Amino acid sequence: MPTNLPAEAQLAWQKYLEAKTLSEKIKALEQFISLVPKHKGTEKLLMQAKKTLTKLKLEASRRKELRKGSGIHPAFSIPKEEDAQIVLFGLPGTGKTALFNYLTENNIPYGKPTLLPNVGVLKYKGAVFQIIDLPPIFSDNIDSTPNGRSILSLVRNCDLVLLVTDLSQDIEWQLSTLMRVLKTARIIIDRDPPPIKFMKLSKGGIQIYGANNTPFNLDELKDFINSLGILNCILEIYGPVDEEDILNALDRRTVYKKAIIVATKADIPNVEMNIEMLKQLAGKLPIVFTSALAKKGKEKLGDTIFSSLGLIRVWTKKDGKISERALVLPKGATVKDAAEKIHSDFVKKFKYAIVEREGGKVKRFRVGLNFTLEDNDVLSIYTTE
Repeated sequence: MPTNLPAEAQLAWQKYLEAKTLSEKIKALEQFISLVPKHKGTEKLLMQAKKTLTKLKLEASRRKELRKGSGIHPAFSIPKEEDAQIVLFGLPGTGKTALFNYLTENNIPYGKPTLLPNVGVLKYKGAVFQIIDLPPIFSDNIDSTPNGRSILSLVRNCDLVLLVTDLSQDIEWQLSTLMRVLKTARIIIDRDPPPIKFMKLSKGGIQIYGANNTPFNLDELKDFINSLGILNCILEIYGPVDEEDILNALDRRTVYKKAIIVATKADIPNVEMNIEMLKQLAGKLPIVFTSALAKKGKEKLGDTIFSSLGLIRVWTKKDGKISERALVLPKGATVKDAAEKIHSDFVKKFKYAIVEREGGKVKRFRVGLNFTLEDNDVLSIYTTE
């Protein structure tokens, strides 16, 4: 180790060397990495330290899985329904259940921590979203939360995470705690999936394509992968990535989720400072300010759900009557996608479709299966029978 490091970093390194348990080693090494200055002269040192940290965390995760097994509570095995499954994820006393009642028009008692999930639906502009009010997380140590791993299993499987924060409490602590819990569980919400394909092999060594898209040369990248215990694999990198992207791609537990920060109690006085702090801390994550008491924020949240998930609504029309519920489809969906969602026979017997689209005036198009639909299109499908 270089001797010209700050005294605090050298002390953290000494603590790492003297640590007896795996958790102590992880904590000391994380502190060491945070204290090492970032410049050209410390690049290799930091890379090696991060390799070691990753191996330690993987080993800690493996040991936990061996001790606990899956351990998922039956009440948390909630199948996806409606147009998307959305979970409310937050700390105790942040107004999750009050928000759930407001969004779903329920009347679940609140004021003490939720122990099991509440399930309801949010109806918004022709779409229906399944909303799950999760029990709260008590700290960044998931094992200190009752059914903590069951909570995270629902977060891993949902379509969208709503990070519920209370504007009357310490915003920085709330948000950082939630982010640490998710990051430890390999649930990534603050960056997009990287342009990487990774596949383990039984033989053939480490094959890498696109190393020039990384901060490392080919040999450094191979050494890095090898240090994680991976001896045979194919790693294809299609665009610029950083070290964290590579680590995430190599860890099979990693999932990427869309997320929205939902700030509750936006109607109470003297929260302006917390609002500004939240805007600074949010990064790329969208924020919606709500008040369950004042019934504010539902429309903004509905619109943000659509934009975050990249969804459009298509209204079907039959015998001159437009449907009350929309077909909810991903942006870029075609007439074929809509037809398949209605019934597979509509594709097999498809003749043509009429799409009505509002602009300055309503435009009508006679189209085929490959026509790309837009939000609020009205679709009539004609078949051979």
